Amino acid sequence: MNWKDLVARLHLPPFGTRNAEQEEESRLLKLYWNRAELKKEPATLDDSVHHLRDRLKQQEGATGRVEEEHHALEILLGSPEYGFQALVHYQLRALWRACHAQIEQFGAELARQREERERKRQIQDYQLGRAQRLKTLGEREAALEADVASAEAAVREGEARLARLRRFWHYFRRQEVEIQVERLRGVLAERSAALGEGRVARKALEHEPWPDFGGLSLEGKRGINLAVIAYAQLLVCRLADGGLVRKTWDAQRQSVRDCHYGTRGECLALMNEIRDALTRVREAKDVIGELKLRSERIRASAGYAETDDPVPLAETLPGNDPNGERALDEPSVLRENYWDVYRILRT
Repeated sequence: MNWKDLVARLHLPPFGTRNAEQEEESRLLKLYWNRAELKKEPATLDDSVHHLRDRLKQQEGATGRVEEEHHALEILLGSPEYGFQALVHYQLRALWRACHAQIEQFGAELARQREERERKRQIQDYQLGRAQRLKTLGEREAALEADVASAEAAVREGEARLARLRRFWHYFRRQEVEIQVERLRGVLAERSAALGEGRVARKALEHEPWPDFGGLSLEGKRGINLAVIAYAQLLVCRLADGGLVRKTWDAQRQSVRDCHYGTRGECLALMNEIRDALTRVREAKDVIGELKLRSERIRASAGYAETDDPVPLAETLPGNDPNGERALDEPSVLRENYWDVYRILRT
């Protein structure tokens, strides 16, 4: 049998067949995974469609309710009997919003001022602390420099002694001095390393950024909240005449269809009262002194459920006027949530 017959019987695959099979397998795998991904996409799209349909239904329901309210409001305003009732109702709601906005602006300004003071105090404390730490590191660095200089001098002295011991009869003495010099060099290396670490620490402290402001402190939040409550009480007192406060509270919780404010003349008189009240609220004249007195009285009696609560308990707040002369006919601004005060308080 010649070599040609032997090769023919081996049935060797042609050159490059294995690579072609691997490429074919790779293509089949890619096609499989692509097909699997394509199957996932319709399911994802179906979920998105169902979600969008649910949102559309919700929006259609909300739009329908708004249209119904708008239609009902048109009917009310077009009615000679109920038109003025609706006007008074929405003007009372506007008075409520005006009081809320006034208190909210007051609280925001207090928070801004308090944040500035606390941030300034934080930076001052940090600078004082860093200066003290830099002083400590500087003193330690100076002490280490003196230790390094002393160690260097000791090494130089030992090397000089070692250089003088060159005679053969100095053999044993030379060994002793070499051990001493090696020990001194070790001490020098340790002190030099400590000095380098101290210098690195000092430079890092010199370039250390200012700390981030973590927000108002508990004391700051409580101070703002007590002032906000005092302002809310003040507005209750100023609008208490004629029962305007209770009417604004009821208007927030009643539908326009359920309200009744009397005859046309009574409604006109009430709208004049609301207009005057809006003017008093927006001008807010001569409130600083009374606010201070109220805040001090509230601070003296305010109690908290937990030691870290920023909002006081409603039952601990006083109900008398700032001078303590007479009891005010006013509800608790926290218990009744007048002017939506809870939305303004810092928590």
